Amino acid sequence: MTVEYPEMRLEVISALRSLADPAHQRSRWGVWEEGVSYYDDLDLCVHVLYDDCEVLPDPRRALGAVLRPADVPSLQALYVVLDPLLTRLGDRPDADYMAEPAWPAVVQAAQLALRELEESDAQAGAGSLGREDGTQGS
Repeated sequence: MTVEYPEMRLEVISALRSLADPAHQRSRWGVWEEGVSYYDDLDLCVHVLYDDCEVLPDPRRALGAVLRPADVPSLQALYVVLDPLLTRLGDRPDADYMAEPAWPAVVQAAQLALRELEESDAQAGAGSLGREDGTQGS
C-alpha cells in the first residue's frame, strides 16, 4: 500500500527517530547553533505528530494519507504513554519531560513505532511512498 503524502510520512519518521533516541534528546534538543539550519526539540516532535501530520491522537485518521494499517497499533501505543505526560507537564522544558519516570516508556514506544514504520516501508518496497500511479503526493 502506498501513501498519498510521502513527505509527511518522512516527517513522522523523523519525529519518531528523535523521540526514540535519548542521546539525541540530551545533545540536540533545544540547541541553537549559528550557521546550522537544524533544530529539534520535543515541541517540534509533538507538532509533527499531532498537528502537521495528524497521526496522533488517532492514527487511523491518517490511513492511506500518511500511514499504512500496520503502523496504527504502535502509534496508538505511543499515544497512550505520551499524551498523559503532555497533559500533565504542558509547556514545561524538555528536560522536565526527560526526567520523568514515565519518559523511558515514551522512548520505547517511539522505538517500536519507528521500527514498525520502517518495516512497513521495507515490505511495501521501493517507491512505496508515492501514489499507485507512481507520482508523489502534492
